[in-house]
Formats: sequence, structure tokens, C-alpha cells
Amino acid sequence: MKVDEFMFPNELKYMKGHMWVSLEGKKALLGLTSLGASLSKEIVHIDLPLEDEVFEALEPLASFETIKSVTEVNSPFRCRVLKTNQLLLDKPSLLNKDPYARGWIAQIEALDEIPQDELMNVGEAVKYYKQILSAERDKYKGIYE
Repeated sequence: MKVDEFMFPNELKYMKGHMWVSLEGKKALLGLTSLGASLSKEIVHIDLPLEDEVFEALEPLASFETIKSVTEVNSPFRCRVLKTNQLLLDKPSLLNKDPYARGWIAQIEALDEIPQDELMNVGEAVKYYKQILSAERDKYKGIYE
């Protein structure tokens, strides 16, 4: 599904912090949404977690830096890191350019039952992100027109 020019693949789950989660059993791939990538502008650095590191639900597991700020990437649930996308260390801009494919951040494994209350399906995500876009547009109304 799309919200304006931003794509939200139907098969993914979404978190409020502009993150997507691709679930396959207890394993999941974690990345930044196209809207999150656009709002983050130019990503210049990323700090990735260590393999086998354990994180509690909503605990920061990675962070990325833009020319203006540092943003934390939170774990969607209690998990262990299986692997990280090492390509991002040399090319953090992949988070901006290809967020749903080559720009994934980490593969994780749930340590408990995956709680669905923090994850949105694509319909819920589109509704939520439409509100975010509307608020962003209102905030900058008149500046870029």
C-alpha cells in the first residue's frame, strides 16, 4: 500500500517508530520504513548490535546518525540478534535508498511469544502514517509552498 509516495509492503508488520518487521516464525528482519528513511534525510552512520546480543522489548538495539540527529532503533520484542547487515557500516545510505531490501538492519529471533500489540498490519500502519504525514505537512505549511 502507498501513502503519497511512500510504499508500505502488505506482507510486513510496522512499529510506530518508522520501523518495519518481516516475521517468519520466531525470526524477524528489522528495517526502516520508506517514510522513516525520507524523514531521516541523509543517513551518514549506523551503530549495529552485536550478534547473540539480547534485547528487551522496545529497548534500543541500534542507532543511526543523520547530518542533524541520532535516532534509536528499538527492538519490537524481547529478542536475540542473529545477524546484522554489515553492508550498512560502509554504506549507511542504503537505509535511505533501499529500506525494504538491501537496507535491512538486523535479523532477530524472538525469545518469547511475539506480542502483536506493538506491531501494526499494513492497514493500521497506513492509517497511522497518514496522520504523521498530515502533522508534518501542517508543521511546515507555508514554508515550502
